[in-house]
Amino acid sequence: MLDSDGHGTWQLAPSANATIPQYPVIGDSCDGTWVPANLGAQKFFNFPDVKPGDSGEDTVSLHVGTNDAYACVDVAITKNDDVSSVQPELTAGDVANTDSIFDGELAQNLNFFAWVDNGAGTQGAIPGDNIWQAGEPPLFTNNIGPASDVLGGKSYTLANSQTGPLVASTTNYIGLAWCAGTLTTPTPGTIHCDGAGMGNIAQTDSMVASIAFRVVQSRNNSDFVCGNVAPQPGVTHSLRLENETIVADGPWTIINDGTHGYLAWTGDANEFNYTFSAQGLTPSTNYDLIYYADGWPGNNPGAFIGTFTTDGAGAIASTTANPNLNTDLPELPDGNFAVGAKIWLVRTSDYNNGTLATGPMTAWNPSQYLFEGNVYIHYDDTNHL
Repeated sequence: MLDSDGHGTWQLAPSANATIPQYPVIGDSCDGTWVPANLGAQKFFNFPDVKPGDSGEDTVSLHVGTNDAYACVDVAITKNDDVSSVQPELTAGDVANTDSIFDGELAQNLNFFAWVDNGAGTQGAIPGDNIWQAGEPPLFTNNIGPASDVLGGKSYTLANSQTGPLVASTTNYIGLAWCAGTLTTPTPGTIHCDGAGMGNIAQTDSMVASIAFRVVQSRNNSDFVCGNVAPQPGVTHSLRLENETIVADGPWTIINDGTHGYLAWTGDANEFNYTFSAQGLTPSTNYDLIYYADGWPGNNPGAFIGTFTTDGAGAIASTTANPNLNTDLPELPDGNFAVGAKIWLVRTSDYNNGTLATGPMTAWNPSQYLFEGNVYIHYDDTNHL
């Protein structure tokens, strides 16, 4: 299953009346199309049965309001699940399925290519025509790559202080092509998909990725750059923790009810220098902030970050600390290692029946916890070998 959050439209090449080989199917409804809106539950792609050689293209339109703006797109894989182990997968060299949702191979075998669909370089080309023209610049730094790379916790620049802003009251377009197999661009303006080398190792696997757009007005932001999703030394980074609805075999859904936490940290160092606060929790209750390393009970290796007590209103006052975690975030054998570290706030009574430094979880009451909102962090403990 290929399933990535976002929005877009389907368009075949000129004069085409068939798909190669199966997506999109002519006559099927297209739930990847809608009028301009703030993104929520919309999906770029939602395919239940992707086979080697399948391919497709999606076009995203970005509508700039009344102010010139800088824009970035942040992408992250939130699921790459093996789902189950069937004999063709095992014969192809796959290992037996685990309880992690990041033990699959689909993200490694789905290749993507993105470009700025501005109509440049080809006579008669139209911005947003869903066709990669020879003069339209690729978006990814390495042009083409598997989802595990090009969608794996990256930030891409659409417009910043170095390129110039997107102009007010204009519409801009991004084209996104995918291929289950080997994707190549043999000549400028040509995209080719070959599924022959994909094999059976991704059978039954499921992948989900999120796409988020960041837009800021360019006025009074003369030094704005998009940067990278991964932390850099000495730079403050942040994560919003949310209470969530558990979704089996998929990303959990954030509950927008005013209950949340805010974690800021200063990037890679020999200590995890952080500030944390929260609101909407159970009053007068002890909570622990932890690194939960998949799978259950989270001590693979996991780490204890800090402990707090809510006040009578259920809030945790802003607290600063600098523990030596003695581990990177994430750290092997974390089942989520390929994507990043999960940071949770859990009740102290549900954590640590063993060693405080690593847990593990001893009970499961998720309605009383805060989770990382499917945004996974990276931190390098510079004292940790």
